[in-house]
Amino acid sequence: MDFMYTDINYNELNYLSQCEVDIEIGKYNVASNDFALKINAIERDENFDEGCLFYIDGTEWGGMVTSKEVDTSTMIISFRGNTFRGMLEKEVLQPPINNAYYVANGEANTIIEQAIKGKFDDLFVVDNVGLSDIKVKYQSRDINLLEFLEKALFYADIPSRLEIRFENGKVHLQAIPIVDLSELLQYDRSYGLSLVAKTVEKGYNHIVALGKGELTERLRTNLYLKDDGTWSTNPNDSAYKGLKRKTYLYEDTNQEDMTELTNNAITKVEETNGTESLTINFSSDDAELFEIVGAKEDITGISFKEQITKKILRGTMKKQIQNIKIEYKVGD
Repeated sequence: MDFMYTDINYNELNYLSQCEVDIEIGKYNVASNDFALKINAIERDENFDEGCLFYIDGTEWGGMVTSKEVDTSTMIISFRGNTFRGMLEKEVLQPPINNAYYVANGEANTIIEQAIKGKFDDLFVVDNVGLSDIKVKYQSRDINLLEFLEKALFYADIPSRLEIRFENGKVHLQAIPIVDLSELLQYDRSYGLSLVAKTVEKGYNHIVALGKGELTERLRTNLYLKDDGTWSTNPNDSAYKGLKRKTYLYEDTNQEDMTELTNNAITKVEETNGTESLTINFSSDDAELFEIVGAKEDITGISFKEQITKKILRGTMKKQIQNIKIEYKVGD
């Protein structure tokens, strides 16, 4: 993996032979879509500065430098910036004048091209315009460009993802159908991979929800978690009693509607309880964002059939010696 870099006019200069890199790419509300790059001041090419690009040719790994910090005690320069996916996230897609919504209706790559038109100084281009056979019908109002593209493609007639790669001096975009790999390949320890599985503490299984009112007139309900994971107002349905019961007190003094109070209380408790998670570490870049994979960790019993929503590349380059690891996150 050779990281190339450019000057501020995007002319390719050389490759980064000595540096530390940390890049995160992924779904708009999951990944930070930014990077940190550390270079010794002695090794740095002065042409590499804010506004320059760095990248692994033919991949999505890379971005534009937007800031730098120098530690004079170590003479290390830390460059930070947005990945190419992060650059999309910094743009807001607004409705046309006198329209309530931005409406996308047509072939997927044509929709992408229309959405980026007039942005990014032509650094971004769209491949295979009109040729994807993916039909998009989606509308939005004042959301970031990355969120729009990801949602529009996911809800297309063929669920799709946004492919991004840097090649021939441009950031290339196109729609690609999402692939479900879970039936063909389920990752576990037998693959020699590092799996980090996390179970959550047994969460709240009883809710006391209080709404508007005073004393005996106050809106009140009790909710009990059932075996199937749903909630009931009947205490006899509770799957957790005695020492197993764990109660959450939810209050909204402005809420007058029992249905709203109940739904909001359940939503809050489910957020508080958290979810199990599984992180997978690969030694190579062999799966794409938004592909669906299966994974299982035997000790905790955690298993997933989920999309890859985040990838993190961390590593060091010292002349010809590279130590690169790629971490994948599945699910939200």
